[in-house]
Amino acid sequence: MPNILLTNKYSNRVLEEVRKIVPEGFNFDTLEKLTKKELIQKAAGSDYFLASGRLYIDKEVIESAPKLKMIQRTGVGTDTIDILCLKQKGIPVYVNPGINSSSVAEHAVLLMLALLRKLVMVDTSVKSGKWNKNDIGFECSSLNGKVIGLIGIGNIGKKVAQIVRSFGVTVLYYNPYKLSNKIENELNVQFCDFKKMISEVDILSLHCPLTPETKGIIGTDELKLMKKSAVLINTARGPLVDQDALIKALNQGMIKGAGLDVYKKEPPKSDSPLLKLDNVILTPHIAGLTMETFCKMITNAFENIKLFEMGQLGLIENKKIK
Repeated sequence: MPNILLTNKYSNRVLEEVRKIVPEGFNFDTLEKLTKKELIQKAAGSDYFLASGRLYIDKEVIESAPKLKMIQRTGVGTDTIDILCLKQKGIPVYVNPGINSSSVAEHAVLLMLALLRKLVMVDTSVKSGKWNKNDIGFECSSLNGKVIGLIGIGNIGKKVAQIVRSFGVTVLYYNPYKLSNKIENELNVQFCDFKKMISEVDILSLHCPLTPETKGIIGTDELKLMKKSAVLINTARGPLVDQDALIKALNQGMIKGAGLDVYKKEPPKSDSPLLKLDNVILTPHIAGLTMETFCKMITNAFENIKLFEMGQLGLIENKKIK
């Protein structure tokens, strides 16, 4: 039977649910240790990779899998996969476009609101027996009336724009290409020059893929352009932001705060200064994961592998990387 290898390590609770939907006629293998060494060992007998997590599927891993027919991403990002090597070997990669876009968009807006309303501090204060209603309330800000800037306006960026519309905000966006006037009107968004947008927004939210061009797109120079009252949201990829520059900016009051779901290194080291900052809300790369999206994501991925094995093109929801 063809063998599917999960390139991530899930908890027993999650694996129990995943195993229930493995297609009939397939073996399903997992990593006991989340290391490149074990990935290479397990890859040798694998026909398919169910690619999840942050272990890099590089040339060494690919060449250790002589039986490999196809790689199926659980999500959409391919920055942890050596696409060039796979192209040279004629091994296709499929992604699940838009599968978790609503979840990521919801999480981005959640971080916006939590930062503006100081949710973590307020919760901690009440649970400690304090009732500083007026003092804390005076430090909070409303989302209404704010200017939000989106870097990237793909599936997720568009959903963020749709969600925040009812809050009475202005949404600017920067993207390699401008949307049509019709779509801009439907989303109520305005295209803006990169530096101009960064300098004008109250909230800057990142929704672009990680590429050589976008790596470090937010660094010292960009942070200096932002308002001191502005906050940065990153639910896309950690290396989009120069993390050292961000830490410095947060410490020096260059910007007001940040909501981060992704990091330069995941998980962050236990001594990372980010963990000690009061003006940061941190979540564990969980924006795209809810019970509903995870189940659909895994089901679609398995179904596409099954169809590929049968010689079919795959699900309409899945997209082959060219």
